[in-house]
Amino acid sequence: MSKPYTQSQLASVTARGGAWLVDIVASLVVAAVVSGVAGVAADPLGVLAFLLVSVGWYVVPEAVWGRTPGKWVAGIRVVEADGGDVSARAAVVRNATKVIGGGSLLLILAGVVFIADSRDNQRLGDRFADTLVVRV
Repeated sequence: MSKPYTQSQLASVTARGGAWLVDIVASLVVAAVVSGVAGVAADPLGVLAFLLVSVGWYVVPEAVWGRTPGKWVAGIRVVEADGGDVSARAAVVRNATKVIGGGSLLLILAGVVFIADSRDNQRLGDRFADTLVVRV
């Protein structure tokens, strides 16, 4: 089977990094506001609200539209490796590694190395979910 995307159509590390920066700032602001409304930050309900918004920021828009707000700004989107729309399962799988690795600068840098080392510019989550990030 031939690949639906050429190397030049894959999103670069810089485009992905820019999208991530937009998403991380925006999601943290929204999560802080929601957790503040739900309860004080130390309150379990506030912490739960913060976590749900932080994770949901990535999973829901990718599962529905194939991209987060940051990816929209950067002009990139997530697709299945065969070129089809990303599934909800794939959105959850690819973002689960982000939750696990997002708390450590070392693991974030490891993600950049995975992208640079991959023929298809895939980070570990993309490899697990069999997804690609492409330019729109």
